Amino acid sequence: MIKDVVKRFYDEVLNVGDLDVADEIVGPEFAPRGGSVRGPEALKQTARYLRNAIPDLRFDIEDLIAEGDRVATRWTLRGTHEGDFFGFPATGRPLEVRACVVFRLEDGKVAEIWPVIDSSSLPRAA
Repeated sequence: MIKDVVKRFYDEVLNVGDLDVADEIVGPEFAPRGGSVRGPEALKQTARYLRNAIPDLRFDIEDLIAEGDRVATRWTLRGTHEGDFFGFPATGRPLEVRACVVFRLEDGKVAEIWPVIDSSSLPRAA
C-alpha cells in the first residue's frame, strides 16, 4: 500500500534515522527541490541534515490521504533547534514546524515530493 511507503519515509528514515530504509522506499530519480543528489542518497542526506539541526526531531503525521499514485500528508515537526535549519541559526529552543507534502510514487517507491511549509511556523530571530 502506498500509504505504508510514506509512513516509513517519516517514521523509519526521518524519525528513527534508519537510513538503509531509504534504499527500499525511494526511487532512483527522487530529488528534493533544489537538490543535486538523486535517489535514496538524497533522502539520506536530508535526514542527516535535519537530525543534525534537530537531534530529537519527530514528525507527527496529522493527515495521510492517498489516491492513485499520490499521497498527501499534513504533519508537524517537533524538536529542539540545535543547529542550522534552512538558514535559521540554532536557538536551543523547542521548534514546531507545520507543512503539507504531496508525494508521487512510481513502482512502489517515492519518485517526487512537493512540500508546502507553513512559513508562520518557522523559527524567529531571538
